[in-house]
Amino acid sequence: MIAKNFVRMLKDVNAKKKAATQYFNRLLKSNKNENIKLIAVAKNESPYLLEWIFHHLYFGFKEIDIYYNGCTDNTTDLIPLLADFPVNFINCDDTFNGEVQAPQVYVYRQAFHLTPNKVFDALLFLDIDEFWVPSDFTQTISDVCNNVGAFDTLSFQWRNKLEKQSKFKPAIEGEFSYEPLRQVKTLYRTYVSPAQLNPHNTLDEGLRQLFEDGSPLAPLNDQKSQVEVADNVKNAYILHRKERSEYEYIAMLLRGRPVTQHAEGLPLKANREGFKPNYKCETITYSGEDFDAYRAYMNQHMNEKRFTTFQKEAQEHVNNRYQLVRDLIENAEVRDKQLIDRLLRGVELPDILLAYNKFQEEMNIAK
Repeated sequence: MIAKNFVRMLKDVNAKKKAATQYFNRLLKSNKNENIKLIAVAKNESPYLLEWIFHHLYFGFKEIDIYYNGCTDNTTDLIPLLADFPVNFINCDDTFNGEVQAPQVYVYRQAFHLTPNKVFDALLFLDIDEFWVPSDFTQTISDVCNNVGAFDTLSFQWRNKLEKQSKFKPAIEGEFSYEPLRQVKTLYRTYVSPAQLNPHNTLDEGLRQLFEDGSPLAPLNDQKSQVEVADNVKNAYILHRKERSEYEYIAMLLRGRPVTQHAEGLPLKANREGFKPNYKCETITYSGEDFDAYRAYMNQHMNEKRFTTFQKEAQEHVNNRYQLVRDLIENAEVRDKQLIDRLLRGVELPDILLAYNKFQEEMNIAK
């Protein structure tokens, strides 16, 4: 009993100490957010890096760090091509191949302690399939942060883009459909240094946590990763390209190095669910001079001669992975049927369905 009380007292002391530190950090740090850094972890996502980078540079992120790991595509070929842009590529194979339990979160947590990052006012962590998008295309990330007032963290809600038929299309088009989701991604003031962190938010107490519209964040779960779906976006949201097109979805199912078979089963990602038969679908439309200026900037940079060979090779890696997955499906074992059925839910690509039918015929599985 004495030991438990001591531990409880120690936790209370540490919590109060941390709260006091946060309070003084707020006092010492300006409420202004002029220098904001974007950080991502990437693996075999070379076809999407350029668009993701230039999109966020356009909207005012001052610097971007990309921690790459386990890449078998041409990701590293991009490093010299972007030498004159504020983009840093960091190899983190040791972290992902080591004994760290949650390497992605570990990378995020370490970012708060890196000296070069202390000059920034805030950090945002996104995946390469996530795009920070302002509701007003004249607004930068700094504008939005400064508009909502003082905060320790600022969370933005997901909109899951629906693009089943759109192979290698731009993330932000003049019109597209999306599914509103509860999940959020969070921007942190650099003085926060969260002790408890997940990919969506910090679990630390005593923080001034706001939603994108400036209201207090009202999480629905213990992980603080979800809030009620907002009817409207006031300042900004996160566009999430969860599956991209059917073709790209099939290609991304391959996990690890592109081998033909693993002893324990298919080398396919088991945490995918295919496409739902029905989505709560909404449509967004962009037009006018502000959107045209954005598209002109993106087209100018994406079509630069120095990037054309890289982009062509990057897309070829997707094509190769697609064919590997197709072959894996066709030559799968009976033990793999449950996994394949789940992964191919809602997939309508003729050659994938043909491969699946051949797999069933070979295994004498009833349809």
